[in-house]
Amino acid sequence: MGNKKAFYAYSSHKEDLLEDIHEAVKIINESKQLTITTWEDLSISGKYIINGILKSIDDCDLFICDLTYLNFNVLYELGYAISKEKKIWITLNTSHPKATSNYKTLRSITTIGYTGYQNSNELTNKFFTELPHEYSELIDIKSNHAEITKNLIYLKCDKNTNASNRVSSLIAKSQIPKKMDDPFEGNEPLSWYLNVLPNALGVVIHFHTSDSESDNPIITARKALIAGLSKGLGLNTLLLAHKPFQAPLDYQDLLKIHSTASECEDYFESWFEPIVDNYKSSEEDYTDYKAEQRALGQLSNLIIGDYVAENENYDLVEYFLETAEYKEALNSQQVLFVGRKGTGKTANLIKIKDELSSDKRNFIISIQPQGHEFEGILNIFTNLKNESEQGHLIESIWKCLIYTEMAKQYYEYLDDLPLHYQKSKPEEDFIIYVKQNERFINADFTLRLENIISNLGKLKQAESIEEQRLKVSEFLHDSMIKQLRDHLGNVLQNKEKVTILIDNLDKSWSDNAQIEKLSDLLFGLLNVTHKITEEFHKNSYKHVKVNLSLIVFIRSDIFSRIMSYASERDKIPTKHLSWSEPLLLFRVIENRIKYSRNGVTSPEALWEQYFCNEVDGVPLKKFVTNLILPRPRDIIYFFKAALQEAVNRGHSKVEEEDFKSAEYSYSEYALQSLFPENGGRIEDLETIFYEFAGETSIITHEQLEDCLRQNSSQNIDQLIEILCEMTFIGKEIQENKFEYYNEKRPAQVTNRLADKLAARKSQLKRYQINPAFHAYLGIEK
Repeated sequence: MGNKKAFYAYSSHKEDLLEDIHEAVKIINESKQLTITTWEDLSISGKYIINGILKSIDDCDLFICDLTYLNFNVLYELGYAISKEKKIWITLNTSHPKATSNYKTLRSITTIGYTGYQNSNELTNKFFTELPHEYSELIDIKSNHAEITKNLIYLKCDKNTNASNRVSSLIAKSQIPKKMDDPFEGNEPLSWYLNVLPNALGVVIHFHTSDSESDNPIITARKALIAGLSKGLGLNTLLLAHKPFQAPLDYQDLLKIHSTASECEDYFESWFEPIVDNYKSSEEDYTDYKAEQRALGQLSNLIIGDYVAENENYDLVEYFLETAEYKEALNSQQVLFVGRKGTGKTANLIKIKDELSSDKRNFIISIQPQGHEFEGILNIFTNLKNESEQGHLIESIWKCLIYTEMAKQYYEYLDDLPLHYQKSKPEEDFIIYVKQNERFINADFTLRLENIISNLGKLKQAESIEEQRLKVSEFLHDSMIKQLRDHLGNVLQNKEKVTILIDNLDKSWSDNAQIEKLSDLLFGLLNVTHKITEEFHKNSYKHVKVNLSLIVFIRSDIFSRIMSYASERDKIPTKHLSWSEPLLLFRVIENRIKYSRNGVTSPEALWEQYFCNEVDGVPLKKFVTNLILPRPRDIIYFFKAALQEAVNRGHSKVEEEDFKSAEYSYSEYALQSLFPENGGRIEDLETIFYEFAGETSIITHEQLEDCLRQNSSQNIDQLIEILCEMTFIGKEIQENKFEYYNEKRPAQVTNRLADKLAARKSQLKRYQINPAFHAYLGIEK
């Protein structure tokens, strides 16, 4: 026992912590139960030596760290210790007000518990009571528990900077398989990394500048942890950061700090090229290996895939579930796909693009603008004085951007054709026109937009409305748009079908002072779609007809808020992505496992061979249906988590205990998925959610108001309505029957039914907290 070693990592410049930790370490070492080494014991002349620290972690039996302040060096060392499968003991000084909340917010590692203390005696007593060197659990990292698929792991920058966009673009163009942790989509848990990292092709972690108060230290803290995990696993890792960035000492020598997007691109390309070359040279061998593993029919080789469609660009098309909405989109002139996050908007885009691209007579244009590009437009039209002129300007800009994107992508298509291809006269004329207008066409979307805005920026408030309209019309309609329509008609008229896919509109969404303006901007895009399709379908002496369709994907919460500002709602044909039929969701799982070719002969055989029949005495499918939010992303996440639990326990099928363990992980994920849908409408939403912890699942209106008033001064009725939109709570519409907002029934009807029930029974309205969030918040049933 006395030979055991521990290493203690903690913040170096927090005097209030040092006294407690120094005293506790002294007493524990004197007990001779084990020897604790601290980072200070390894310093030379006060210098911080990372190699010595990592070696001490390699040699220790127990890794102790204090995360009261979420120090980035400590988190890097924690990630390293996890990768080395060390016993972990985390301490927090709970007398610091943000210590516990910060740790809970750092969702990457909340599966690891912590020990709270307020003084050295308490810290010492907790150690001797818990004996972490004897009883702490190991975090199991085994390659046979990991996904067999090889991917580039990409932790995206949390801001849509030019540098970040270039890295994302280069990865996309390489067509190398990737798994992306995008802060906008919600943070991935530690289990996700333990699953995807062991077989990773490489890891890219992009930090933002640490010089701004608006930067989120939690995001940087998570990335520091994953950087340490990647280091310990010996992965080829690239750490990028925007200047100015205060580099933590542990990994300052590894960071590539860039001042410009070009500098970032240079760093990335020199690191990325060998990875792409190695992958392409071994792709055939890897494909054979993957097939062999799947053929073994073992639970560990069951391939369910990723719950984020962006991470499944290649495999998803093989097991995509074709719904009625998808089939309609393939044949419609214009469609607006509306759905919550995780309902399959991006999956539909990927499949539609793949399906239509398989016919070489078609031409597909994908448009995915970034958030900061919207801000540029906002800055221009906000200054215009007349609302009708704003609408005119918005539609003109969108029309110009869509036409220029069509021209840019078709120019690239022609440029990639073999040298022996004989271009037609219209194509030669088109190429000449694009080269003459490269500033507005043959440039990245961002730069093209900036160039257009710079021209429109010459509009002056002092000018009359008529003068402003004339300049907009001259530049956009009388020149760019008209000429582009002529050229595009000439070169695209012989295509069987031209389809424009517009996505990523939710990437720009946040609640701010310009919320109404942003709604105008997005509504302007939706409104102009039918004008564009109609214009291309006309065949006249002016223009040649093109069989063009336009499909837009938008989040349902954003769409509903846009519509609250729209005066002509009926102009926009919409298709809601609804998964209210549970059987469809289970077919998502069946399709994915069938694709993995594990010797499954039928859906019935699949459930019998790989999954238990009941959970808590309830048939499995009913248990899952009652638990999850009805979205493909949720059922994939839940089954994937349960499968991982089963593999880690050595089970031959997914048992009841595996689903019960996965329930907590899923519940945490489901709650986290609500944050992007908030869009800043509810201030400090996380604190409000925690206020419900320990409540009963059914609460009265009075109880609901009490929970909300504890942490918010906002209008209570508005808060309740937003929580209903998020399906965090449902309303009682019949005795003991609660309904969550859904596409089947308008929210106004649900609200009216709830009001009538309360009036009829002469009681306060009642609400039910969605079962998806019960496990994580400790809701009593």
